[in-house]
Formats: sequence, C-alpha cells, structure tokens
Amino acid sequence: MAQPRGVIEERYIRRNTAEPFYLSVSKGLVAGHSFIHKYGANFQIDGNTDPETIWTGGGLYPWSALTTTQTLYAISTDAADTSTLEIQGLDADCNPIIETVTMTGLTAVTTTNTFFRVFRMIYNHTAENAGIITVRVGSGVGTVVAQIDPCYSQTLMAVYTIPAGHTGYLLQLGASVNKNEDVQISMFQRQDGESFKILHLSEIYQNTYSMNFPHPIRLNEKTDIELRASEVETNNTRVTGTFDLLLVKDSDTGY
Repeated sequence: MAQPRGVIEERYIRRNTAEPFYLSVSKGLVAGHSFIHKYGANFQIDGNTDPETIWTGGGLYPWSALTTTQTLYAISTDAADTSTLEIQGLDADCNPIIETVTMTGLTAVTTTNTFFRVFRMIYNHTAENAGIITVRVGSGVGTVVAQIDPCYSQTLMAVYTIPAGHTGYLLQLGASVNKNEDVQISMFQRQDGESFKILHLSEIYQNTYSMNFPHPIRLNEKTDIELRASEVETNNTRVTGTFDLLLVKDSDTGY
C-alpha cells in the first residue's frame, strides 16, 4: 500500500535509498528544514501564584519586557561563573541571532547585540555553572528573561518564537508532574499583533502526558509559544514540559 505523501509522513528519497524523512532532516539533508526541541521546568508552582510558565524563572514569562529590542545583561549569583555564555534568540527583524559573552561572576556583562526574543542560553565550561545565571533587560538587576539554575548549564524554558521567513509545525508536546500532585497544562500561542490564545489543554495527576499530532499544527512566522501550568493544589509542585517543532523556511520546499 502506498504511503501518504504529506510532508510529515513522506519518506525522503535520496540516491535511490529510502530513508525516513525525519532522519534526513536531522542529518541536515533536507534544505530549509530543521527541528526545534524545547523543554522547560518549574520546580516551585504554588496554588496562589499559578498560572505560571514552565520555566525556571518562575511566574508567567515576562513577554512585556521584550516589546522592543533590548541590550541584555548577563550575571551570576556565584563569583566562580566566569566562562562563556551563549545566548540564542531573535533580532529586531525576528531573524535568529546568537551571541557569546564572557561571564564575570557577580558583575553584569552586556551584549553587543540587541535582542527582541530570548529562548535559550548555554553555559560553556569544563564544569557546570555554580550559581544562578540570568540575563536581564534594563540593568543587572532588571527583569529576568532567561535563567540557568545551578549545575544545569542550559536554560529550562518551554518558550519559543517562530523566526521570520519560517513556518513552524507542532509535532509533539508533553509534560509531567511530581508524585501525588496534579496540574493543568496549557499551550498558548500568540500570532504577530494578536493576543495569546490557548492551543492545547490537558490535565495530569502524578504522571506524564504526551500528545503526538497526526496532523501537525501550523504556526506562522513571529508566533510566540509557551507552555503554562495551573490548577495545582499543593505549593512547590514540580512540573516539566516539552514540545517539538518542524521549522520550514518559507522559500524552500526541501525537494
């Protein structure tokens, strides 16, 4: 029986050898196609503070701090964190931007570039980060827009924005909550110029949850995405979340 010819199910044919489409994308063999894997955690959600975004910064993600491009200030709570920090996000035109700064521990360092969005940071060192590393807007004590907790060396933030000139296809999302606790998990999306709207809703009790979309959900360029947790019954509830996107350049078919 012939297989469906949709982009997601189709097997990518290369040099007379059938290879799964997703594997070819991961190998970088399909022009204009790539995967985005986002994952986050919020280890201290309280009943009187939810809903909260699934990120280690706590509370709802401060999108309002990034309505215009901002210089970022990177700082740690430990003087030992003096290695390089890679910051990933979008520039004023919503094109991908990456900058590396050298940390100076307790003293804030600024980025050369300005950022309109921030969705990942990586601390590069022979050892994990000792303190809490944050990047902030306004100053070294300004609003936190990304955070690395001690010993993780990378952000845990279920937040992303589709770059300009690309379309995102939501393939999967998942979440978990710790033993004896329950949580309501929501994915929200905001298209350029609009308000946030719910995209998916689920409830979990001391378990994990996973949803694979047989028909991937289309997300236009500049769409903001985040996972939120709410309706917890006990303070300090621990929640994790993840989602996977196929990112396609609008100018490329990949075939």
